[in-house]
Amino acid sequence: MVEPSTGKQLSDVFGLVANDTRFEILRALWNARTETPEDVSGPEQDPVPFARLRERVGVRDSGRFNYHLDQLVPEFVDRRGEGYVLTYAGAQAIGAAVSGVYTERDAELGTPTLGDCNEPGCSGVLEMEYDSGHVLVDCDSCGLHVAVSIPPIVVETQDVETSPDVVRQFTVTEIQRVVRGFCGLCDGPLETDVTGSLSTDDTDGRVGITHVCQACGNVSYTTAITLVTGHPAAVSFLYDAGIDYRDIALWKRSQSVEFAETVRSEEPLRIAVMVTAGDETLTLVLDEHLDVVDQRRESC
Repeated sequence: MVEPSTGKQLSDVFGLVANDTRFEILRALWNARTETPEDVSGPEQDPVPFARLRERVGVRDSGRFNYHLDQLVPEFVDRRGEGYVLTYAGAQAIGAAVSGVYTERDAELGTPTLGDCNEPGCSGVLEMEYDSGHVLVDCDSCGLHVAVSIPPIVVETQDVETSPDVVRQFTVTEIQRVVRGFCGLCDGPLETDVTGSLSTDDTDGRVGITHVCQACGNVSYTTAITLVTGHPAAVSFLYDAGIDYRDIALWKRSQSVEFAETVRSEEPLRIAVMVTAGDETLTLVLDEHLDVVDQRRESC
């Protein structure tokens, strides 16, 4: 695991932007970048000259402005030739400010309902609420509970109460980050392992997968089903059945598709995920590295 930054290091870095003038410098550089997006190709953006940048920020005293600008170099601002551009960290600082992750505490969602619960034998109703940066989905009958981390900007700028699908869309995006091996907190690499239902005698129908970030230690959990839902074979199979895999929510089983997962063998480890839609079943077999090593379609 990567050695985390010390409290002093973080305090020093975050302290650099804890100043109105410095934050306005970052904002001015961001605005200059977004005004002409067609001129920006990845990190290759046109540097903003010192005089123009000072004019954009609105600081008359050249010496004072130069002092604050120097505090941002090189962590948040890169000096390039006769001008300045945002670094990746600088752009992230702007993004964090816009998202409200560090400042918003009063985002409200209400308690919209998501329709009937589709858990077997349950006649309850799914309800959604927002609390401390998480969307919580609960069934009022069977105890189903799903928590999804979502920044305040999603709740504040989207009509989640009347269009809760935005939560599902955001969730799909975050899950795909994890499945592809990137930590949702720090973007570090994930080490993935099977940690649940390792016995072929287990009958709970779940094969738990744990994803541990090798940089920050954050732990995420999925199942083998979640792991393969975005696999090309599964995406194609579902598409042929008229189903968009992106429309499948964590908290609601699709009535037109059924999933099942099981451990076929422990030595070597082989996990089978079965997807049934219409009159056909797709079976994907995963090895100990959770790579798909076999697949086949069969008529039911």
